[in-house]
Amino acid sequence: MAQERKRLLIVDDTEIDRIILKSILARDFDILEASSGNMAFEYITTRGDQLDAILLDIAMPHIDGFDVLRFIADKQMTHIPVFLVTAEPTRDNVERAVQYNIAEFIGKPFDREDVIRRLRSRLGVVPEYNLKNEDLKATWAYISDLEAVYKTYLANLGRDDTHYRIMSDLMRILLVNYNKTTRELRMNSDAVELVSKAAYFCDIGEMVIPDKRLQIMAAGQTKVQDLQQTHPLMGSRIIRLNRSKNCEYFVEICASMCLHHHERFDGKGYPDGIVGKNNSVFNQLCRLVDEFEQMRSKFFGDKARPVKFVTKRLTGDNGEMVEPKLYALLEDCEPQIVDYFMKL
Repeated sequence: MAQERKRLLIVDDTEIDRIILKSILARDFDILEASSGNMAFEYITTRGDQLDAILLDIAMPHIDGFDVLRFIADKQMTHIPVFLVTAEPTRDNVERAVQYNIAEFIGKPFDREDVIRRLRSRLGVVPEYNLKNEDLKATWAYISDLEAVYKTYLANLGRDDTHYRIMSDLMRILLVNYNKTTRELRMNSDAVELVSKAAYFCDIGEMVIPDKRLQIMAAGQTKVQDLQQTHPLMGSRIIRLNRSKNCEYFVEICASMCLHHHERFDGKGYPDGIVGKNNSVFNQLCRLVDEFEQMRSKFFGDKARPVKFVTKRLTGDNGEMVEPKLYALLEDCEPQIVDYFMKL
C-alpha cells in the first residue's frame, strides 16, 4: 500500500526523548527535530506548509511549549494538529492548552503502541500488515462473535442490520474500484473484505449509551450533540478490547472508522474536527456510504430508482464532506450500485 508519508516535527529539548519518539514513529512518518523553542519557530516559519503534525514538549527552558503554541496561533497555522508531550498533564496545563488546537496529550514515559495508534488515527495513516491465514481465521472469528452481539443489541431495540449490511456492500464496491484506479491503495481481496466489514460496525458505540438517554433523545428533550460526541469514542473503545496480534489490522481499521466516520473534509465534523486528508480514505468512504444509504433509504418503492438522485445530491456537496476524488469515485460506481440494488 503506497501512501503519501506524513511529516512530523518533534520539539523537545531532551535528546533521548526525541530519539525514542523518532524510533517509534520513523517507520510510518518522516521526522523533523527541533531541540528548542527557537528551532521550532524556524521550522514553523520556513516549513510550516510541509508539516502534518507537531509533537511538542511543554517543559523547555527559555521558550516553552506554550510559547510555541502562541507562535503557531499568531502565524494562523492552527490547522496543524499539535500533540502536547508531558510527564504530568496537570490541571493547569490542560486548562491552558484548551485555548489552542491541541489534538491530544502524550504522556511520558512513552507507550510505543499507544503513540503509534494515536498518530495513525489522528492523521489518517492506514496500517500496513501482511495478513496470514492464521490472522484471517482469527479475525473472521472475532467479527462473527462481534456481529452476533451487535445483531442482538439491534433486535432488542426492534431494529435490524439492513443499513449496516448495505453500507458494507457499498464499501466493497467503492474500494474495489478505488483500488483499480489509484496507486494509493494496493489491497488484496482479503483486505478489501475486512475493510468493507469494518463499516458494518461504525455505530457500535451506541450499545453502551443508556437506553434512557436514547429515549430522552427520541423525545427531543436533549441535545443530539451529546450522543454524537459519545458513540464514536465508545465504538472505538469496544473494538480495541480485542488485543490479539492476529486481529490487529481489522482492529486498527475498524476502531479508527468508529471514531472518525463523522468527520468532514472541511473540518466541521466530530469528534476531533479533522481537516482534509488527515482523515483516512477508509473513514471518508464510510462517511460517504453512510450518508448515501441514509438518504436512499428514505425513498419508497424501487430500491434502485433513487440511486442517481442521491448520487447527484451528494456530489453537489462541493467537497465539504469528503475529498473531491471520492465524489468522482461514487459517480463512476453508479452503474454498479444501481445493479446492486436491482438485485437486492
